[in-house]
Amino acid sequence: MKKKINQQEEPVISKIEIDKKTAEPVLVEVPLDEIPQTVEETTDVAVPEKKKKKRSKEEFQLEMPEVGFVDNSSISKKQKLFKNICMIAFVVLVVGVLAFTFYNDFLAPGEDKTFPSWSEILGVFGNYWYFLILAFVAIFGCYFFKGAKLSVMCKALTGKAHFKTCIETGIIGTYYNNVTPLAVGGQPFEIYHLSKHGVHGGVASSMPIATFFLNQFAFVILSVISIIFMQTNVLGVPESVLAEFSTVTTVLTTLAIIGSVLCIFVPGLVIMFSIMPRTCSKLVHFVFWLGGKLRLVRNPKVLEFKVMKTVIQNAKCIKIIASRPLVFLSMLLLSFLEQFANVSIAFFTLKFFGFNIGVVGIREWLIVSQFCFILYSSISFVPTPGNSGAADLSFYLLFNIGLISGFSFPAMLVWRCLSFYFHLLFGFVFTTYKRKSDHKKLANGESLE
Repeated sequence: MKKKINQQEEPVISKIEIDKKTAEPVLVEVPLDEIPQTVEETTDVAVPEKKKKKRSKEEFQLEMPEVGFVDNSSISKKQKLFKNICMIAFVVLVVGVLAFTFYNDFLAPGEDKTFPSWSEILGVFGNYWYFLILAFVAIFGCYFFKGAKLSVMCKALTGKAHFKTCIETGIIGTYYNNVTPLAVGGQPFEIYHLSKHGVHGGVASSMPIATFFLNQFAFVILSVISIIFMQTNVLGVPESVLAEFSTVTTVLTTLAIIGSVLCIFVPGLVIMFSIMPRTCSKLVHFVFWLGGKLRLVRNPKVLEFKVMKTVIQNAKCIKIIASRPLVFLSMLLLSFLEQFANVSIAFFTLKFFGFNIGVVGIREWLIVSQFCFILYSSISFVPTPGNSGAADLSFYLLFNIGLISGFSFPAMLVWRCLSFYFHLLFGFVFTTYKRKSDHKKLANGESLE
């Protein structure tokens, strides 16, 4: 607990208290002089060792939530077995979906279930090769818009844009989001990279949180609009197309409504907390208390602290950008552009394989975007990295009608490679290169800022 000689940062210990002036729950750092210190051993006086009360892991985490305490002994054989089972199940799910779509596209009984001829392959690729280039442009557009959001907020809070660092942060964050289930693992690495490259203090912590919130907010808005447009057919999807896969769209729309509700939970909780902090904190406490009593939630106090800490940090970040309307609108616009760039990967991939539903131009792009937002929302709660399995199957079933026989499976495969596996490969290479480059600069005494 003492400050080290080499001037490394001391661990930050925090707790949640109610501010007497604002009546809001806030995170308060505990001064080191208020923390009980252990008695140091001396050679002159023998101090009897007092018998300490054994504390549980949960109590220790509540007292020192920021230290990052990890008890390796808690990793039991059952946990390892469960992890291995989940990994095997994940591989079986992905391979099973690929096998099903391959069989259904090429081997299932039917006159049109055949491999495409070489003339068809060369004809499609020869006529639409440029759409593959546009798909890569859309991929890097996602990186650009994500980094631009960070840069806009960084400029507003620090006076410096740090554009290069923010673009790098966007790439690294996208990589770790795709590695982890439910796309929630990127923020800690974004904060680390920003703080290491010249964006210090609370700014580095608030920027990724604010961009994640706005990105989630934009996604929910576009998903809800897409569901409404789908039900009313505002964009004029051909009736033959709607009739052909009406069952698929009905199922996906139902799941998309559930996904939208789940996706809006965190942003909604943050907005409620910003408006009614005391009421919201009591509601969170009641939910975890009830979950603990019903044995639905394990370690309710620890989870309540983590949730409240996240909500407080999110609310603080939202208040920061909300106080700057121009910054808020700019970041929200960039969030919408990032979402459209993401769905454009699917659109350009489909066009590369000759996708055609009888509609052309911007209207066709809007229809495909509408389908994609419904698809992404319907699989958003699937707990696999990149929503693998569910994403593959849904894409195949949804866009099968607009493709030539034998092109649905390769279109789905190429789309997954571009929208998921490319992020993994490119992100891994970039992260590895960046790590080595930073180590080399530090060894040469250069600054990373």
